[in-house]
Amino acid sequence: MENAKDRMIQAEKDYRLVKEDNEKLTEMVKFLSELKDRINPLQEYYFNDWMDDLLNLENEDFNNEVTNQDSIYEEIVDQYELVKDLLLECAKYINE
Repeated sequence: MENAKDRMIQAEKDYRLVKEDNEKLTEMVKFLSELKDRINPLQEYYFNDWMDDLLNLENEDFNNEVTNQDSIYEEIVDQYELVKDLLLECAKYINE
């Protein structure tokens, strides 16, 4: 059976893990607050100017990752789905 000292030692280990988790969560909250700032310009471009630019460049020998329509769309959708998954995990955490 554990004694008080053993429990206190284990509690300190658990405390340090939770403290590290909180530091990571602080960084994650900051990161999440910046997501919209990064994706908004891409969405704006994709839904407004991308097709015109692609058509203007189709006769030139220009090619990069975003000349592929699927690449932009998939990254936008993937980020949306990942944020939804994160929100679901947060809801589970809060409700447990």
